[in-house]
Amino acid sequence: MSNKKNIFITGGNRGIGRGLVETFCKDHDVFFSVRSEEKGKEVLKSLNCETAQYVVLDVDSRESVRSGAQALKQKADTIDILFNNAGILIPGLGYNIPAVDTDEESILKTFNINTLGVLRVCKEVVPMMPKGSRIINISSGMGQLEDMGSGSTAYRISKSALNALTKILANELSDKAISANVICPGWVQTDMGGGSATLTIKESTDKIAEFALRDDFPTGKFLRHGEIIPW
Repeated sequence: MSNKKNIFITGGNRGIGRGLVETFCKDHDVFFSVRSEEKGKEVLKSLNCETAQYVVLDVDSRESVRSGAQALKQKADTIDILFNNAGILIPGLGYNIPAVDTDEESILKTFNINTLGVLRVCKEVVPMMPKGSRIINISSGMGQLEDMGSGSTAYRISKSALNALTKILANELSDKAISANVICPGWVQTDMGGGSATLTIKESTDKIAEFALRDDFPTGKFLRHGEIIPW
């Protein structure tokens, strides 16, 4: 999968999403979502890349996803690789709040963005994806049942549910030859990961890009740095 691809990345104005835009726009046609025109223009101004384009799309809203997808269809006939990257970890919840003390509003808000937001995007973008296309959903080791910890309940269960959704998509899209995997990007120095994280954004996105373009691309798997890990 070395030839030029159309790549769509949600949440492309900061963090891993922004890093993916920068990594891929050198050799591919990259489209990314932002929640406002201002954010999109800021990214384009800072990029040394003429092929990247943005659409305004908020995964939190069905209407916004629909309108953003319509804008995307005006810019691209097909999407070869879809990165569902947009997500939240609500600040202020802390890592040590027990599940029984976590408010339902935080859980529902996080689930609406991190899990349902991915499904909303897939509903609109999958029809644009030809045979051999790839969906890569950005998850987290914090959603891994095999090594589930405590705290951050809203975030953890939203990512566990995303992992399940990805497995369902892989099964249901197999007849269209569209692959779907979920990846843990590692502990990355983003607003979410914090400055103590072990990976820079570039280190993480370089590994993700290498995986996304490799020839022996799996489907229905949970991976970290290209290696399959337990669910």
